[in-house]
Amino acid sequence: MKNYYSCIDTKFVKYLPQPLQHLVVGDKATKLGGKIIFYTSEDFGTYDYHGIIRAKVEEKPQMDGIIFFSLSQFFNNGMLNIEFMEFLLDHEYEIHFARENISIQNKETLNKIFPMLYAQQYVYNRDEPRSYWKPIWNEVEKEKVTS
Repeated sequence: MKNYYSCIDTKFVKYLPQPLQHLVVGDKATKLGGKIIFYTSEDFGTYDYHGIIRAKVEEKPQMDGIIFFSLSQFFNNGMLNIEFMEFLLDHEYEIHFARENISIQNKETLNKIFPMLYAQQYVYNRDEPRSYWKPIWNEVEKEKVTS
């Protein structure tokens, strides 16, 4: 049985609450013949550079891969963060996206599906203008000031 980390999408909580994201990710793990052994998510301050997941990977945990809730977690500042995908694959971890039902086991698969991932970047930018998240970001900034 394979072991996976689950990484829910912090920015998607306004559409689908965390408990439901956990169910979707858990279902993906089951379909892959595995189970979730650890849950995590990025916070708004680390979302763009994957600070929490990067730190976990550098600890070299005994897992087969990470199941992200959504591919949109890799669109940082409107751009596809292919470098972070390569980082995960270089550490020999599979990458899965529950919402889009996409699995990337190695760099060969990443290169093969890259045109589809790149096209998704344009759809994401078309559908989510940067100003859309401004009310949430304003609250995050206020919290940083008062902390």
